[in-house]
Amino acid sequence: MDATAWIVTLIGLAAMAWVVWYFWLSEPQRPQPATQPDQTAMKTQETFQIEGMSCQHCVHAVTSALKKLPGVEVQSVEIGRATVAYDPAQVSREQIKTAIEAEGYAVVS
Repeated sequence: MDATAWIVTLIGLAAMAWVVWYFWLSEPQRPQPATQPDQTAMKTQETFQIEGMSCQHCVHAVTSALKKLPGVEVQSVEIGRATVAYDPAQVSREQIKTAIEAEGYAVVS
């Protein structure tokens, strides 16, 4: 390969690297609209005490069940408890409790 082909190849690779960096790796900061309401103000935070959880599989099962519910933000799930923030307009406490119990665990509080 002669020198001209190498230069053209290097310029092409540099251009592709720049495109990848610009469009996929760099995330431009987009300002949030000032009129957007604070979504956390509408949410209720609650911790559920759960019996029957004994391992990380249990934690994963409860986490997955909670993430499927509309309006639920899973904050933490540990063996024996789950803390969530939820929008009462979209989901009720009873629906959250039912989703956990459908996985085979008992909600005690």
